[in-house]
Amino acid sequence: MVVWEANCVLKNVRIQWYEKSIVNETIEINTSDILKPSNIDDSHHVYKGIIGPLTSVGNYVYEIVHGQRKQIISSHSFQFFPSVPDGTKLTYPIQIVAFADNQFGSYVFDRLARLASRRHSPNFIIHAGDVVQEFDNLQQWQTDFYDPLTSYNLAQHAPLIYAHGNHDFDPKKSSMYTTGALWYSFTIANTRWIVLDSNIDDERQDLWLSRELTSPETQNASFKIVVVHIPPFMEFWEPVAWHEKNEKHWGEFVRTRFEPLFRKHGVDLVISGHQHNYQRGQSDETVYTIIGGAGGKLDFDRVEDWSFYNVLRQTHHYIFMEIWSDKIIWKAFDLEVANWYTNIAGYRQLGLRYDDVIAEESTTVQEALKRVPRDEYDQRTLRLRNAFQLSIRNEILPKDKWIKPVDDVRYLKPYVDQVAFEEAEREAFDAAKVIRKK
Repeated sequence: MVVWEANCVLKNVRIQWYEKSIVNETIEINTSDILKPSNIDDSHHVYKGIIGPLTSVGNYVYEIVHGQRKQIISSHSFQFFPSVPDGTKLTYPIQIVAFADNQFGSYVFDRLARLASRRHSPNFIIHAGDVVQEFDNLQQWQTDFYDPLTSYNLAQHAPLIYAHGNHDFDPKKSSMYTTGALWYSFTIANTRWIVLDSNIDDERQDLWLSRELTSPETQNASFKIVVVHIPPFMEFWEPVAWHEKNEKHWGEFVRTRFEPLFRKHGVDLVISGHQHNYQRGQSDETVYTIIGGAGGKLDFDRVEDWSFYNVLRQTHHYIFMEIWSDKIIWKAFDLEVANWYTNIAGYRQLGLRYDDVIAEESTTVQEALKRVPRDEYDQRTLRLRNAFQLSIRNEILPKDKWIKPVDDVRYLKPYVDQVAFEEAEREAFDAAKVIRKK
């Protein structure tokens, strides 16, 4: 399915597609019926078009056309991988980039998307939920989610595998952007993908999952991968919310009811978000990963210890996967966002006093500040936490804590670009053959 949005109603809009041939052959163009938009309001009109059915592996071109003459509005390409039996040798890997929990952190998410597009040419994109902070805010969907993914030609060429998070979940099911199946499955080449909704404590999902894990499609796949927003095993969260507001019980059924099914039926990999940092570990035969570092405020406080996670990184990051016939190669790349706001040149202009932040800020910020000489700062104060946490950038604090409103971050943008370019040369901080086919 191809989804796009227009700020006006277009007449006679269709989607057409064809296989991109490398030899001089006749091209067979397939065209959909006229597409009718779903109108959110006067300036938001959502179009959806189905491509297919596709049956053969290959490079395909799809085009959005308008009018009787089929004027091409937009044209993009993608690769299609039909299901293949277990044991089939893949001539080249299926490449995937993955994100979770960008929420309000559009600056971070934009840089991560740019780095991913520079390094990789993914066939698919995974998003493990919380694509926006507020599901009913149309502007956030545009600026915080769609813009980063489309500005660098990621979403136009790579289908999105998306699991609902708690922030982008609409309990009334009225949001145009989150309609569709709450849980679903499909096969890409040799891998069965199962996407679950951790917001829905519903026995129907339990029954569906049990049937799915025993289905021929799943049992005959080389790899079984689950994407679910809330992890079965969390270790980091805000302590008061965890212990006093009962947030530790969010999605508890994922651990108590789903995880035993994962173990029983040999799920190879579980990809989650929700917790805003990076973890990877293995319990029995299943690898559990938490990749909630695409832009939300990072989590540093430990609230549980499940003992099997052996990799922890408390930075913003994205994931790159390669799925082969006999293994999945997993790499995580980080972006140390704290550097953006502790850039010496930038803070010479804005002003920051070391002693005002070092005792109360996060570990990442503390470590970044330790690398900056104290004599680089004057006595004016800008609270680093509120510059770093963009969700409260409009909050007005006492005059003695500010030299200017934090929502004016124009001075920081050149340094963000510079740091992002430098970060593009970083190696993966976690690179492993997570799964080997036995």
